[in-house]
Amino acid sequence: MGDATRRRIISIAMKHIGEYGYAKATLNNIAEDGGLTSGAVYYYFKSKKALVSAVIAEVTGQLLERFERAVTRADDLQGKLIAILEETIAVTDEMPDLAKFSVSVRVDGPRYPELRRALGHSTNSYYEFYKSIIEQGAAAGELKPGIDPRDVADMFGIISFGVTMLTVEVPGERHRSAIRTIEKLLTEGVFVPMSAVMKTEPAAG
Repeated sequence: MGDATRRRIISIAMKHIGEYGYAKATLNNIAEDGGLTSGAVYYYFKSKKALVSAVIAEVTGQLLERFERAVTRADDLQGKLIAILEETIAVTDEMPDLAKFSVSVRVDGPRYPELRRALGHSTNSYYEFYKSIIEQGAAAGELKPGIDPRDVADMFGIISFGVTMLTVEVPGERHRSAIRTIEKLLTEGVFVPMSAVMKTEPAAG
């Protein structure tokens, strides 16, 4: 037993929650699918709540880490938000069970009080990350006048969840095409192009 076993349990749990939902997924079935004993699963996770909460935390942490790296490759707000969307494509390709898990737990999870804390922490973590990036862009003059950074953060959160839903419901190529269209919309609606921002800055000296 070790970290590899724990990661395996989390991976299988993600698959089961995505396929069957929180209510129908059981620790015994997760153990069987992984070729493990029930005791091995209970060694790491004392309950289904503990396991699913751990999966939510693991997924949130991994995605935010990847998004943080992605935004470092862009120089402006538009580029950073687009980089996050592009990273979701890579994540979807690498972790095919992730989208179904995310949709299932977000749709079904709020009905189960034991998951609300984990879901709330996850949602807030994504929101704060988006908001910090957008506020930095706003401070640099990259949002059009009258646009509230909080509204843009909410908008991007909705877009991100919608993209995840789309991943589950339509073939991969349509998912990618939709993201490309969203990226085009993001470059036109609320942002001031960086070239225009640079022109309005006072000359040095």
